[in-house]
Amino acid sequence: MKPLIVTDDARARTLIEAWLEHMGPDVCDVLAGTGVRVTVLHDTQTFSEVSPALRRLGAGVDRRPIPPAGLFVVEERSVILRSLSAMTFFHEVGGHAIDLCLGGNVYRSAVDPRFRRRFAQATSFATPYAASGCDEFWAESARCWWGPIANDPHSLWPPVSRERLRRIDEEMYELVRWAFEDEIPRMAAVIRARPHWNGGASADHLTAVRYG
Repeated sequence: MKPLIVTDDARARTLIEAWLEHMGPDVCDVLAGTGVRVTVLHDTQTFSEVSPALRRLGAGVDRRPIPPAGLFVVEERSVILRSLSAMTFFHEVGGHAIDLCLGGNVYRSAVDPRFRRRFAQATSFATPYAASGCDEFWAESARCWWGPIANDPHSLWPPVSRERLRRIDEEMYELVRWAFEDEIPRMAAVIRARPHWNGGASADHLTAVRYG
């Protein structure tokens, strides 16, 4: 089952559904089963309009000279996309949303010593943005897993791929491989075994908002 997609734009829905298909049924079931949803802003809409958490916290993302292309609101388990760039989608959904799924109520990258140690010891990064924090290190490394489809031809950042990640940081590559080949399939199996599983779940209430 795919996570909830909130948009009245048929093109956007088709594109997101295709990207989710690329990510595979295990990832889709984990996203849906942990209550993640994806919202696409229309041209005049702001992040705060669709996110009660952002309004309550007064985060100010809409007042930036250039608002972010997308963000993940942890409290709501909500990916909000201003851009339909594949880079943005795979960073937010395949990176941050999956990070929360792996961690339950927190980012796995924030509490798992393997990820924290890898970030602290890293000397090279998949992209410059990966060096900005442990959560971004995970999100950009995870984006590598999806290969060329997760790149933006207009970006100045180097194109990501599994081969690039493995070449520059084999230990991080193995952590990403573990997440998508071992842990996510295990989680998907548990979700599918729930009584009356229908592809959705109520998200727990969390207490943080993350951007990036």
